Amino acid sequence: MQTFQKIRSALRRRNAGHDEGKTMRYTFDSKATATTTVKRLLAKQGVSHRLFKKMLSDRLLWVDGQAVGNIAINAGQVVRFAIPTSETVTPEKVPLHVLYEDDNWLIVAKPANVTSVPGPHAPNHSLLNRIVWYLQQQDITEPQPAIITRLDRDTVGLVLAAKHPYAQGRFDQAQHATLEKHYVAVVSGQLKQSEGKIDAPIGLGADGIHRIITDVGQPALTRYKVLKMATNTLVDVQLLTGRTHQIRVHFASLGHPLIGDRLYGQPSTLIDHQALQATRLSFVDPFSKKQIHAALPIPSLFETLLNEK
Repeated sequence: MQTFQKIRSALRRRNAGHDEGKTMRYTFDSKATATTTVKRLLAKQGVSHRLFKKMLSDRLLWVDGQAVGNIAINAGQVVRFAIPTSETVTPEKVPLHVLYEDDNWLIVAKPANVTSVPGPHAPNHSLLNRIVWYLQQQDITEPQPAIITRLDRDTVGLVLAAKHPYAQGRFDQAQHATLEKHYVAVVSGQLKQSEGKIDAPIGLGADGIHRIITDVGQPALTRYKVLKMATNTLVDVQLLTGRTHQIRVHFASLGHPLIGDRLYGQPSTLIDHQALQATRLSFVDPFSKKQIHAALPIPSLFETLLNEK
């Protein structure tokens, strides 16, 4: 079985022409169990073709202490590889609310009115920019985090981020199947059923902004359970698929848009964003094989929104 050892170590000095200094890198070991090649071994562990090419060009592959290319290796030999640095997003110095952290993962709470990743209208003010700054404070030079579970700009709550491209590749390879995401939302009006599933495909509307229910859309499945009901309804929601605006579109299609949802419902005088929070998140760590879990309490404002007319 392949084994992995996460070592954050200073591997090499800066290239000629730069000030000398140490570059902090993520380094891993992978042990072959049969005759293979370096590339095939690492591909099985989630290293993409693009990432492998960068490792080759930066000479970040070693076997028996020697820098190598894509050579043949035998069972029992260990390949050591490091994550190459590259251009990264601009750091933004804003404190993070961190709920979980280890060598490979971060789970943070995203506030409202912040995009998950940089975009044309906010190239330097996304959650990812803030994560880059946070990692730089840990002496990680040129960090390359990636958002695994994105949230809409006006949705709050838990976001999972990979600290480096190898973790992202490992997650993309197999761990989506183990990912569970639960949300809480306040929807307008009173739902007729105490629990249920919304199975309705979602596609892009003609305006290029709205998502709509359409037979030619992508499959979308949402499970919900009523937690509390007054004028409006507090629901626990589990995404069984991950379409853009899925929760918002599905409840709007039932005639119960989320409170405060300007795109699919009506604005609220009590909240400046849709009443939706990613409240629980869990997955199996592909490195340790352990279950990782994080949770947030239901916002107190959601109780108030239950009685908004």
